[in-house]
Amino acid sequence: MKYFVACSLLLVFCSCAPDRNSHSATLDEVAAVFTTPPDSTRTKVWWFHGETETTRVGITADLEAYRRAGVGGVVYYDQVHNKKTPRALDAFSPEWWEMLIFSAREAERLGLTFECHVSNGYVAGGPWITPEMGMQRVAAVDTVLAGGRSVEVKLPRPSSSYYKDIAVLAFPASSAGSEDSRSLRPRVSSNLPTLPVESLFRTGVKLTSIPVPEKGTSVYVYLDFGREFTARTLTYQVAPRGKATTSATNVPGPPADTFVGTGYQVLPPLGQLEVSDDGRHYRPVCDLLPVYRAHSSWKQKTVSFPAVTARYFRLNLHDWTTPDKPCLAMQLGDVCLSSKAAVDCWEEKSGLYAEYIEAGATPHYSRSEVVDTASVIDLTALLDDDGMLRWQVPEGLWTVLRVTHVPTGSKTKHGRPNLLGLECDKMSVEAAECQWRHYFGAIADTLTRHGIALQGMAMDSHEAGSQNWTPGFDREFRARRGYDLKKYLPVMAGYVVGSSQESEAFLYDVRRTVADLIADNYYATFDRLCRERGLDFTAQATGNALCIVADPIQAKGRVAKPQGEFWAIHPDGNYDIKECSSAAHLYAKPIASGEAFTDAKFAHSPAYLKSLADYAYCFGINEFVVCASAYQPWLDSVPGNTGGGRHYCLNRNNTFWPYSRPFWNYQARCAYLMRQGRPVVDLAVYLGENAPVKILTYRLPEIPSGYDFDAFTSDALFRRMEACDGRVVLPDGMSYRMVILPRNGELTLAALKKIASFVEAGVPVYGPRPTGSPSHVDLACDEEYRRWVAALWGEAPVSQGRRSYGRGTVYWGMPLHEAVAEAGLTPDLALMHGDVKTGKLYFAHRRLDDADIYFLDNHTQRPLSDTMIFRSAYRQAQLWNPVDGRRYAVPALPMNDGTVALPLELAPREACFVVLADAPSDTLPAARWLCRERVVEVDGPWQVYFDPAKGGPGEVVFHTLTDWTTHADARIRYYSGTALYRGQLTVQRHDARERVCLRFSSLGAVSRVVVNGREAGIVWCSPWEVDLTPFVHDGDNVLELYVANSLMNRMIGDASRPADERITYAYPEIVTPADTLVASGIAGPVSLLYRE
Repeated sequence: MKYFVACSLLLVFCSCAPDRNSHSATLDEVAAVFTTPPDSTRTKVWWFHGETETTRVGITADLEAYRRAGVGGVVYYDQVHNKKTPRALDAFSPEWWEMLIFSAREAERLGLTFECHVSNGYVAGGPWITPEMGMQRVAAVDTVLAGGRSVEVKLPRPSSSYYKDIAVLAFPASSAGSEDSRSLRPRVSSNLPTLPVESLFRTGVKLTSIPVPEKGTSVYVYLDFGREFTARTLTYQVAPRGKATTSATNVPGPPADTFVGTGYQVLPPLGQLEVSDDGRHYRPVCDLLPVYRAHSSWKQKTVSFPAVTARYFRLNLHDWTTPDKPCLAMQLGDVCLSSKAAVDCWEEKSGLYAEYIEAGATPHYSRSEVVDTASVIDLTALLDDDGMLRWQVPEGLWTVLRVTHVPTGSKTKHGRPNLLGLECDKMSVEAAECQWRHYFGAIADTLTRHGIALQGMAMDSHEAGSQNWTPGFDREFRARRGYDLKKYLPVMAGYVVGSSQESEAFLYDVRRTVADLIADNYYATFDRLCRERGLDFTAQATGNALCIVADPIQAKGRVAKPQGEFWAIHPDGNYDIKECSSAAHLYAKPIASGEAFTDAKFAHSPAYLKSLADYAYCFGINEFVVCASAYQPWLDSVPGNTGGGRHYCLNRNNTFWPYSRPFWNYQARCAYLMRQGRPVVDLAVYLGENAPVKILTYRLPEIPSGYDFDAFTSDALFRRMEACDGRVVLPDGMSYRMVILPRNGELTLAALKKIASFVEAGVPVYGPRPTGSPSHVDLACDEEYRRWVAALWGEAPVSQGRRSYGRGTVYWGMPLHEAVAEAGLTPDLALMHGDVKTGKLYFAHRRLDDADIYFLDNHTQRPLSDTMIFRSAYRQAQLWNPVDGRRYAVPALPMNDGTVALPLELAPREACFVVLADAPSDTLPAARWLCRERVVEVDGPWQVYFDPAKGGPGEVVFHTLTDWTTHADARIRYYSGTALYRGQLTVQRHDARERVCLRFSSLGAVSRVVVNGREAGIVWCSPWEVDLTPFVHDGDNVLELYVANSLMNRMIGDASRPADERITYAYPEIVTPADTLVASGIAGPVSLLYRE
């Protein structure tokens, strides 16, 4: 007994102690590297090939440009968006191999890392993936047999040319549910004479187009069964439209009652199913729900409802359009009205396509309406290889269900055409290994034979739709869920087995098993293969568009470098990268990678892209891989290859590229600091287990101001998280101060008991009283479940309250900020006069052994001046500027509550690091707002040179600094490139100690500043200034400003000109004459700042 206690105490101690095995840099070590961080911190680019011909000169020019600018490496990736690529090489052709090897050698020569994508196009597959190795789904065909006889019958097979049997099951055919509109063939008609109404009810034919009726009217489709008919379900196929919830990006926002996401809109119902006793007066039965697009071609939907009996039914189709597509005809077909009880929306619940699953809406059918589990007979052994069933059928009417799996047909896309093919099975180790051998493994082997080092493999997001089966799924299900799925297989075809609750719970377990296998058999397999060769594996696992039933946080935990993505269309952040950083924190991954600046356009300035980078750092990302840089085969064409019209503009043909090194240096400094120490995150938000599972904006609580959060799912809950000293702790030392439960009250028994152990150990927990377990595993544990709920939330439900259990407390009903305050937590960051959250002061916090590091981002167009309060025990403060690598002293005021206050100012869109330590900072200069400042406007006139070779007029004079796009001269209005401003700079210092800075009030987009022939720096972002002190002298100085703007303007001007008169060449074209010009040049006063 003493031995057990001693071991237990040791285990607790070890679980509480942080992992000190890995070296944590000290502040002095970090400071020494900050200005010039190692190349390993530098941003990489996805280098897209396949749209054009491939030339050696283009390869060398691209790679040398990356190296000069400060890009750290490339991911070679054949991604093709143009439908016609007549001069592009075939993948794996001798010429392709020659160019790949040359590219790798050139990257090695230049000191760039070289990685490759897992597949041609995305995401993982090719012609070597056979139907057997491809993505699979369950397909079932039923047959009704009369009993009391011996039968020898060939069972119908699925329509797919490839299929494999899973099982053959028989169960009594319910007398209440064996009829449908296909077997009874009711008389059908419509009020629309031109509508081929019979085609709506045929199977295997093209969907029927139904025109939009006039406003206030409907298209009616009547069914007259000639006698009373009892209906319980309506199944139909409809063309998918709109963006599915799983395809819409979740961006920061308040909690809501319904889903919100980028590009998502709630589609109206297609209409209603109605019923009538007399054929004249109809009443509604149910809505016909739309099918959303979820990166798949799935069209079928089943709607269930309580039994309704009548002779007459009709489809009342109306008002299905949306304002953006008011004339979109409905494509409808394969309509079947059935007496069979079915799981509501069983297609998505069984994982045939991916939607976030809400609480079950399946009616509570009586036992006589559903399949009794005890009556299910396994006939699999009686089916021969030819599909012949020989069986002595018991008395009565029997349904025989042949359950098979068939390929989903999902194919790779956006790659070189000759190597496109089926997507590999996402739940199969064997399929993943097959993909590796035939593509990436072949590349790695070839480069090794040529003595070239390959650094890693990348995997883009999964965008190939869903699957819900793989060979051996039944064995995996039993091992992971603890029961045999065979008698419940009919549920995967829509049948209700046992009860509605049992069937919904079984499908929950199916989805959870699918998610587990995707993580363990797909992503983990690729990670193992990479580790075996000493390669990094960077994977989006599974991606922002969750079009497969997956758990991205779990999947990201299975790869060396989890990756999220952030797009140029999201100016204020998105939660896909928050999932990535959460996974990195939960699973001790040092790198949280981000697919960066996705779909940035030539219109976007480096300053705008920096604002995206800043929120990504605040969301926990510490590596960028740009999506994307289009390979440029030519030296004389600008912009050249536009990536099939997607721009992919961060390449050597961008007008600001020659001035972009500070942009890349900024990212390297930020990435370096964001990799130091450990993250400090207070709140752990539990997303549950209900796959597909993701951070959903509308389901999150209102995160209190000044707190950061990570999200976690069941895998991390059970495998990584323990409680100690009032915190949730992880093996590597990461910890959280409070746990937040799902708003819908959905918890499995195992999760509930784990949460109880947290509370007992002193961890505060916030969340509603659980409503029950959604898992079939827990159906027999209701009493135990209720006991645990009562222990934590009390015997009787109360709308708001708190309850102690062990050393901790559970809070519910009140706003989260109240619960956090009651639990004694203090914000990690606060403003004395403002609000961190509403003021959009984004932040991230890392902790070294001897310092706290905060990254701050003023994510607004307003200057911020306030006293900021940091939760840190350190008493000295420094400001580190990642734009130029300089460090400054800031006075700190220690508070009595364990915080420290600092007066700080941030210009609009400015970001910086605040470093808190005990080391004195006396030798550092003061931050700019602590200095006295004198502002003097620089007078004109300005001699400005617009290069005639780029369409400019040559030398002109600007008496006033104005936006080029407002100029009367079209040669200036449409100019793109660098214009040289020359002017006189008169410096008159009052004190020799004064520093002299130059500030731009409005600059589009970057300026290289040269004073007296010496390089002073490049201005490209807020606060839009450069220090001239080392380069100026009192009196007159020569000022030269090399200003580069957007390439868009020249392309817009060229769009109205004949091709042979154009300065630009885009393949394919990406602008029209009607596009908006981008503000350019120096559009406002330039000022001298004297600071002391």
